[in-house]
Amino acid sequence: MPDLVEQMYCPQQIHIPPTFPCILKEYAKAAIRTQPYDLLRWSAAYFRALAQGDEPPVKKRLEYPPVNSPSGLSPGYLKILLKQIQTLASVPAETLQEKWQGICLNENALNEILKVGGFTENVPWMKFIAVAAGHLTNSLTQTMCLICELLTEEPEGARDTIPFETFKELYTYLAQMNCSSGNTEPAAAELGSGLNIQGIGPVIPTAQVQSVLKYLEFCAGQQSDCSLHYIYKRKFSVITKVTISVSLAVEVATQLLGAKYNVNS
Repeated sequence: MPDLVEQMYCPQQIHIPPTFPCILKEYAKAAIRTQPYDLLRWSAAYFRALAQGDEPPVKKRLEYPPVNSPSGLSPGYLKILLKQIQTLASVPAETLQEKWQGICLNENALNEILKVGGFTENVPWMKFIAVAAGHLTNSLTQTMCLICELLTEEPEGARDTIPFETFKELYTYLAQMNCSSGNTEPAAAELGSGLNIQGIGPVIPTAQVQSVLKYLEFCAGQQSDCSLHYIYKRKFSVITKVTISVSLAVEVATQLLGAKYNVNS
């Protein structure tokens, strides 16, 4: 008796799209680069994004050695979120949760980041990235360096530069947060959560923050000084953006903040 499947289908009825092998090849390469924690859930998010014409949750390259963090979060995963959400001023919490689930990260970690930042329904996107970066480093200096690496629009191998105003906003925001369990200052309880997050640390006095920013702004204005290779201006039409690099961030933190933020760690 003929097989039931043979009765239902014949080779002439099965049409394989000519692009199917290429789709599978790209999927396999994306999975190898991304190394998702849950391949099935990630695959669903991957093909859903392709079907909807959205950016798929794929790392640009394999992260090696793997980043060891309790939440599974890494700079590579933050870059995925940045590609998917791009430069929106704010993002609905539901959308962020969906993207977070698509890269198979711990939802408790997402809730902690939202709690630390005091984010509710509409999440300020750049501030979220700043707080998330603080969960991956050991000092505020390292956090600001990582932010530069994440937000730069420069090609790979170039200086990791971001607009000075962006750096100023995020540095000021993080400096006001109390994320040190040993901080007992009464005013510190008004900002942050009091959780021990080394990449953010205790509240920094306003005068000290202003001193850092003033020095950075001064350095950014010294465009004629060829020794400051990591400071320059890039013009877009009539607008001039002053940018700051990772190297300068480290230098300034070393000079003005000193060992308090463990620059060499």
